[in-house]
This record gives sequence, structure tokens and C-alpha cells, in this order.
Amino acid sequence: MPRETLKRVDILRHELKALRFILDNYHSGKIGREALPPREDFQSEQGRIIFDAILAAPDRAAAFEAIEGLELDEVDTESFLRLSGEHYYTYPALVRERADAIRKGEIKVENS
Repeated sequence: MPRETLKRVDILRHELKALRFILDNYHSGKIGREALPPREDFQSEQGRIIFDAILAAPDRAAAFEAIEGLELDEVDTESFLRLSGEHYYTYPALVRERADAIRKGEIKVENS
């Protein structure tokens, strides 16, 4: 029996925090590729799209511009880009941990 149930909106919210931290730190070298959660650990399609945009960009400015041009359901990209990711340093690991727990059946994701 799953120990925890999460709503998809909560998963997306946490993924966005992880992605904001990644956006602010990946291209500057403050976080290396090995510290990033694997793409498949992002449970939301929106999270995977933003993750791809960050990694495909040659630098932070290009990633910022690519994300700015995205139109994603349930994501206000303008608000996302206005935030600072400096306090979200624990979220990349959280994405990885939650994905592992979901795969193991320890966390159930609500369909709503």
C-alpha cells in the first residue's frame, strides 16, 4: 500500500522549483550534469519540456529565451522566469527521490 498520495499539481509545482534551480545554476557550472535528475524522473510533460529546453541551450540566456517562448498547460512561464531558484537547491534531489518512490509503488499519484 502506498505510504503517500500526491496530486499531479503538487508534483508539477515541485518540478518547477527544481527546474528553476537548474536554470539558474546549470550553465554557470554550479550544478553539474551528474547532479541533475534524469529526464525520465520528471513526471510531468511540462517538466520534461522545460528540462529539455535548459539542457539544449548553449547558455542560461538562450535557455531563458527558449522557455519564454513555450506555451505549456498549467505553467505560467512568465511567473516561472520571474522567480529566483537560489532557495530551491533541494528540489532536484526531491524530483529524483519521488520518481524512485513512484516506481517502487511507495507513492501513488492521483489522476485529478
